[in-house]
Amino acid sequence: MKETEELVAHDIVYNLTEATNGLYLPTAYIVSRDEGGLLAHVRQKATAETVGAFDLELDQNRLRSFKLVDELQIEAIEVALKAPKARKVTPIDQLNAMTNKESRAALLKYVHQRLNELLNICQQANYPVSLALERRVLVKEYELQTQKRMYEPLLSFIKTEEGVRYKLKLRNSEGEQVQIRDQKVIALTNHPAPGWLIIERKLVRIAHLNGFVIKPFVTKDEVVIPAQQVNSYFRRFIARVVSKVEIEAEGFAVEQTSELKGCRLELVQHPLEDRYYLYPKMDYGQAEFGWNEQKKERTLLDMEGEEVSILRLLRDFEAETIYMDKLKAIGLKPVDGTQFFHPSDAPVLSETYAGLSWLLTHRSLLLESGFGLAGAQVGDQTVYPHAATLTLGISEENDWFDLKGEVTVGEYRIPFAKLIKYIKRRERLYPLPNGTHFLIPEEWLTQYGELSEFVTVEKDRAKVARSHYTLLQDFDLDGADPEAAREKADTYKPGPELKAKLRPYQLEGVKWLIQHHHQGLGACLADDMGLGKTLQTIAVLLYAKSPPLAPPTEENDSDIKASSSKTERKNRPAEVQKKETPQGQLGLFAQADEDFLQPLRALIVLPASLIYNWAAEIEKFAPSLTVVHHVGTKRQKDVRILSRFDIILTTYQTANRDQELLRQVAFSYIVLDESQQIKNRQSKAFKALNSLEASHRISLSGTPIENSLSDLWSQMQFINPGLLRTFNFFKQEFILPIERKDDEAKKAQLRKLVQPYLLRRTKDEVAKDLPDLHLQHYICEMTTEQRKRYEKEKSAARNALLKNYKPADGQYRMLVVRTLTRLRQLANHPTLLSSEYAKGSGKFTEVMEQWEQVRKSGHKALFFSSFVTHLELFKAELEKAKHPYAWISGQVSSKDRAKEVERFQKDDSVQAFFISIKSGGTGLNLTAADYVFVLDPWWNPTTEQQAIARAHRIGRTERVIARKFISKDTIEEKILKLQAKKTQLAEDIIGKSGKLLLDEKELGFLLK
Repeated sequence: MKETEELVAHDIVYNLTEATNGLYLPTAYIVSRDEGGLLAHVRQKATAETVGAFDLELDQNRLRSFKLVDELQIEAIEVALKAPKARKVTPIDQLNAMTNKESRAALLKYVHQRLNELLNICQQANYPVSLALERRVLVKEYELQTQKRMYEPLLSFIKTEEGVRYKLKLRNSEGEQVQIRDQKVIALTNHPAPGWLIIERKLVRIAHLNGFVIKPFVTKDEVVIPAQQVNSYFRRFIARVVSKVEIEAEGFAVEQTSELKGCRLELVQHPLEDRYYLYPKMDYGQAEFGWNEQKKERTLLDMEGEEVSILRLLRDFEAETIYMDKLKAIGLKPVDGTQFFHPSDAPVLSETYAGLSWLLTHRSLLLESGFGLAGAQVGDQTVYPHAATLTLGISEENDWFDLKGEVTVGEYRIPFAKLIKYIKRRERLYPLPNGTHFLIPEEWLTQYGELSEFVTVEKDRAKVARSHYTLLQDFDLDGADPEAAREKADTYKPGPELKAKLRPYQLEGVKWLIQHHHQGLGACLADDMGLGKTLQTIAVLLYAKSPPLAPPTEENDSDIKASSSKTERKNRPAEVQKKETPQGQLGLFAQADEDFLQPLRALIVLPASLIYNWAAEIEKFAPSLTVVHHVGTKRQKDVRILSRFDIILTTYQTANRDQELLRQVAFSYIVLDESQQIKNRQSKAFKALNSLEASHRISLSGTPIENSLSDLWSQMQFINPGLLRTFNFFKQEFILPIERKDDEAKKAQLRKLVQPYLLRRTKDEVAKDLPDLHLQHYICEMTTEQRKRYEKEKSAARNALLKNYKPADGQYRMLVVRTLTRLRQLANHPTLLSSEYAKGSGKFTEVMEQWEQVRKSGHKALFFSSFVTHLELFKAELEKAKHPYAWISGQVSSKDRAKEVERFQKDDSVQAFFISIKSGGTGLNLTAADYVFVLDPWWNPTTEQQAIARAHRIGRTERVIARKFISKDTIEEKILKLQAKKTQLAEDIIGKSGKLLLDEKELGFLLK
């Protein structure tokens, strides 16, 4: 469609065309609507495949209507009726050939049944219908007016010596009598009754009668039935409707009665609502009266004997009142302004089948009270006259909960699993072997509707994945109690092997992860950056390696010590540090003393820049765990050796390349850090990591949803496969309703599914548990090309400076400054030395990734660097993304500095502030910042402290997180160590005396 056409509203119109000899067939068209909402022009034929381009929804009614239209095409009719195909014959000719006496009955039955169903759908769903539409006209001129109330037939019989004069008139919805011969009438369907007619461009049904009964009266007012044919004609055509329609009769013998035989309750669909109510009918044997009809009598034709006679029924209102009083006493009351009744304990507009449900539930009471019950009909379906009951038990089996349920309805027993698809589609009528249907109670749809979306049915078994246990919380879990796992987690206390004190929120996070450990379910820890996701994970891994046991007794203490002295570690590689397991603890897989040193085998997958940070954190907080770095070209490829470690650190890229190798390791845990890296479900990393087996899974991410809800599906699929079912299901059920329609119900349902597995605390939420300032060092791995250039520059510097050490020479001192500065620039980004460089920087990538997390979380950050050119690289990225920022360098005037500070402090959209460390290290009050990024270390640590103090100062009521970014194996690491060694390094490495403050040994250390 053209862009201007996308704004036009469209609808689907079902057009009826006479194909041949009174046989009408449908075609569906996509039609535009004009500014007034009226049908305008045909765009093209409508099918399930074409409507999507016009933003038209495909629900069950629409899909069924398209199928019926397809089945009513001439070619489909020929195939269905197995009509012999003549050569060189048009479809219309072929259809004409099928209207001969031999095949006409089958043809009409096939067409009319389907056309009747299609017109019923159009009437109930308010789909527009047209007649004899042409392509290049205004469709509104051909639209039919659909009447929901049926036309009532009026039959008149006058007996004479020659026979019976038979007349048929209709009463319309306004109560007016319609003479058929005076109207333009088309009979569309004959079977089943009631038939469909078109009367003066109104689409209507004629109550109780087949459609073709009107054909004789299209051209004449009456039909004369010869005397010798009266009895047979009446028995063939009139007998089955005689008690249902209004009759006038003259010339017949008359008999009169007023005996009320009973009161019958009938289920009736409201003509204007999609709702069924109860309607009492007074039974006088051969005819019935509605309880509130104004008619006091009815004339019937009695065909019991040889001759047709007249039976006149007179109503007994006193006897009728007795039944009505009993009915109200049982629990029914009239619906205001209507002729219907509904249960007094349910709202009038409760649910579609409230009346039917009441009727089935109170069936025995009604029969005992003397009421008759009509066979309940819902559309064309007959309802089995018994209420259903359900027994349901749920037991735990491995990774599933088994729903063991049985439905009892009358004489039938049905496995609950067979009802799942009906509940899922909210279909109330379930077919029974006897051809009737039982009504699935509304409360079952409410109670099990959400659950049904996540049930797996295998034959007569219904299973629910363990990860969906929250959907079963209202049921008796037969021993599968998730509270047991929570109780175990609540007893957790950090052991001496954890070399850290957990803050209160961190302790809660560890307990939360331990609960999932015992449930055998994955978890996503999504705390804000800087809140200690790494430490919490390490604590859980320590717990998994050696869960706390009771303190050792004197009897078993010697056994434990003996077990601790075993030499199982002697065969481990040299790179594994010797670590002792605390006494009194057994590993996760321990079954006897000889298994005491069983390795944990936890795979931690993370960005390359985080490998060394994780290794340092594990060494610091859990030195008892053995660690191997599975990265680089020299990484270990022997599964037996890898399997001996507690922790295997690897990258997303390496895990993808080595997935076949890693599949051979029996992992207890797989942990993903920065797990948003698998948000693309089509990526190799996502597919590779999902192919690995592990007993437990954890994902860590400060931003589990970066761009759309599809990110969430990928992460949930990793930690608990199938939690959100297939992506297509997730898209249809959650993404589209939430992102397009802001559907609150779907949001609530998604939260219910995900909430048990996603824990997120923001910095603001846990502020009371945090120190005012949290300082972290972030070690960044250089790219291959960056490292190559750095090593080349360092080698040249060693040759130039250490072989000719001249600390008193001024030119030499300046050469030292320039050389060390070049190394610092290379550690930041080689682009600072060569504008032609295009191979990236490890630090730059890491800083930008962390900045994105900060930005998306709504926080503000200060960026400090010794090099303005370094800051300009980051500034260019923000400009490219059209993100506002503030800027201060040495060239910014005092007046402009004040403006930039005010923008940052007051404008919520300005989240980044770039400041050169020399021009902005002092004198600024930037308390709006939550984070401080020190992009490169300065010689003088005091200068860095002053920069951090721009945010962390009086007036700041919340915590500040400061991060120093250091390139691994570079001069930057050496500067940190020299800062620790000396209280202060000279700003330019040269003291006020003009002498080089670095001795030869320290200079060699920097260039090592």
